Amino acid sequence: MQMDPGRRRFFVTALACGAAVAGPSIAQAAAETGGRLTIGDAGRGPSRFHPSFVKDVGLLTDLNRTNQGGAWWNFDTYITPVSQFYIRNAFPTPRPELDQHVDPRHWRLRIHGDAVERETTITYDDLLKMPSRSIVSVMQCTGNGRSLFWEQEGYLDDPYKVVGNGWGLGGVGQAEWQYVPMSHILDLVGLKPNAKAVLFWSGVDGKAPNTASDTGRPMPIADVLARPEEIGLAFKMNGMPLPADHGAPVRALVPGWCGGASTKWLTEIKIASHDFWVRLNTFDHTMMGPDYPPPTPGPNDEFRFVRPDQLLGIPVTWQEGRSALALPLTLNRQPDMPSNYPLDRGERPVLRAGAQLLRGYAWAPNAGVRRVDVRINGGAWESARIVDPQVNRYTWVRFDFPFAPAPGDYVIETRTTDRNGNAQPASVPFNKGGYNFFAIPKFMV
Repeated sequence: MQMDPGRRRFFVTALACGAAVAGPSIAQAAAETGGRLTIGDAGRGPSRFHPSFVKDVGLLTDLNRTNQGGAWWNFDTYITPVSQFYIRNAFPTPRPELDQHVDPRHWRLRIHGDAVERETTITYDDLLKMPSRSIVSVMQCTGNGRSLFWEQEGYLDDPYKVVGNGWGLGGVGQAEWQYVPMSHILDLVGLKPNAKAVLFWSGVDGKAPNTASDTGRPMPIADVLARPEEIGLAFKMNGMPLPADHGAPVRALVPGWCGGASTKWLTEIKIASHDFWVRLNTFDHTMMGPDYPPPTPGPNDEFRFVRPDQLLGIPVTWQEGRSALALPLTLNRQPDMPSNYPLDRGERPVLRAGAQLLRGYAWAPNAGVRRVDVRINGGAWESARIVDPQVNRYTWVRFDFPFAPAPGDYVIETRTTDRNGNAQPASVPFNKGGYNFFAIPKFMV
């Protein structure tokens, strides 16, 4: 069922102005929108439970069996509520009632390798007794923005064909994370001088409960030692025990890097004198294309569930500066539309004519946000107002700007400039997986 255009205009107007309005009942909204996530009504909709997830995913865009995107056009808070936080899974969420490895009572974390002095296994209770810190940080799937490789760059056909989930701009959220810093973990086990890499590994992220997992992510030990107080083992999210869909009971936390580096359902840390090669740094979460020559493995490197000939590109690490308006994207070319997306293919959201305030989010975890600019229909760039102070470089900021359109079609572009002076570019090079799209987004209204 299509939403009545007048009703959709009301929702977008309420969003743009930041107005508080009385909405319809959940049942009425569901009936009138065909189960869609309506624009600007704080995402209210029918509860939607899915066997692949634990939490109610009724506020998320339904991408597929194991992935749910955030409805970014409904974001209006500095901290993203867990109910609105995207889920990026390779397989269904492990449940403690089916797999004791994710039950806090039975959870164990093995820390070992030829580059540690003391192999150690810790329990959940052990972890809770360790010194911990909290950090507010964006978490972003590196596929966030993939839709714009199709919509803006036109990468739809071989040899320049992008494949993957169409996240729109919903593969991102901001949370407060409570974690034990790696500085404490490294002191616990004792780091040898020969340490080269650390592997964060999930022993449970498999196709079925109690089956072998091929999910984890390594990083150079030098990168950990550069930020030992910021990288760590997270056990709380937004003040509550880590939810199942977000890695409970414990996940790695690597602020600023792609979300895949913050391994969920952590059961093993291996620190070694060699590099590691796994699915998430060889052919998945990897930039593959003519601009990204793959690295050469060392003779003693460790391969888990992959072969040397599967090193196809450069693993994604740091996330560049990005920006997004709290408006849904117009999707013309995306191969698959989310089943509950608020717009039909090719449809633009409708704003009311006259003065209003549009808002959005900007983040640049590699350096921090310096400024946000906006332009309309290819005109001059103008500064947006940054609403929030930036607590640290890993946080996003909210921004807004006045807009007073006459009736007609508009293209609104947003651009983040980080504290090193790097601005979002007009385009980014092709990569097959559609990762790390950080070019200027275009919003059609």
